[in-house]
Amino acid sequence: MFEPGLAIGQILKNNDIVEIFKCGNMGGMRRSKTTNTLVIISDYTKGLYHDKWIGGVLHYTGMGKNGDQDIHWAQNATLASCGRNGVDVHLFEVMDAGEYVYCGRMELVDQPYIDIQPGEDGIDRKVWMFPIRPVPDNDVKKPSMFVFKDMDDYKAHGKNVDAEYMKLLAERKKTGRKVVEKPALPTLAAAPAVPESAVPPQIVGKQLNHKIYGEGTVIGIAGSIIVVSFDSVGEKKLGYEICIKNGLIQFLSVEI
Repeated sequence: MFEPGLAIGQILKNNDIVEIFKCGNMGGMRRSKTTNTLVIISDYTKGLYHDKWIGGVLHYTGMGKNGDQDIHWAQNATLASCGRNGVDVHLFEVMDAGEYVYCGRMELVDQPYIDIQPGEDGIDRKVWMFPIRPVPDNDVKKPSMFVFKDMDDYKAHGKNVDAEYMKLLAERKKTGRKVVEKPALPTLAAAPAVPESAVPPQIVGKQLNHKIYGEGTVIGIAGSIIVVSFDSVGEKKLGYEICIKNGLIQFLSVEI
């Protein structure tokens, strides 16, 4: 078993992780054959993967930014077989850009399962979620907005948490201060988690054209996600800002 000599909660820089674990310097899952470890990083500042702590277990999203993820591909396969392949898994969490908080060694505590999340291209896809827990368990600081008592708590309060956190990050950039999390979790009845200008409310009911799915109608907004009913493939959830940024959608004869 590899011992990195780190204290739980210790904050490292990216270069420190590379030096200690002898792994690569990019990506959220970094395999090192030299130390026989898999370093996984849960980065809440990027808003791409939707990791959550539920009942003391981190539901960690596998690797692959666009399209359906493959559990047999690359480090998804390594994490799926941890406990049997002899590879030690170590977790870092990023709550402030550039600061990697060491959370200890992790173990898979349940079978991986499939969830639906938008990719970097804004298109809904299947992702693999890995339920993992620190061994031994520890009291490392976790981002409270992403911590839920159980699955019912997550279903009741977790709908807009990712967008809410990105809003806090935007506020941090303006003030230059670290993220200060709000004490209360957003609820389903709360106001939209992103500024109204991010997803214009007037687009509901408007028609658009998607480069892949063709023509459809916007039928709802959920935080930073728009729900579109397409003529060809039915209902899809898309990341609005990502679609606009990458030119994936074009509204038909309407000013936004």
